[in-house]
Amino acid sequence: MTTRESLHRLIDELPDDQAELARVWLEDLHDAPDDNGPPLDATTLASLDRGLGDITEGRTKSLEEYRHERGL
Repeated sequence: MTTRESLHRLIDELPDDQAELARVWLEDLHDAPDDNGPPLDATTLASLDRGLGDITEGRTKSLEEYRHERGL
């Protein structure tokens, strides 16, 4: 099975609400410029890794909590 065939199969199996989200993501990908921007330096990559670790470990707060704490 080719990559495109796999994508078509996955899309066909998505529920309608997820299919809409996939459509938006694919449109963004389709409309993105060909270059991926500048390379990320080690400090930025480490920061991203820490943030992903926080998400994985549940060390996050909702936007609603953040707004409440900031009086927004």
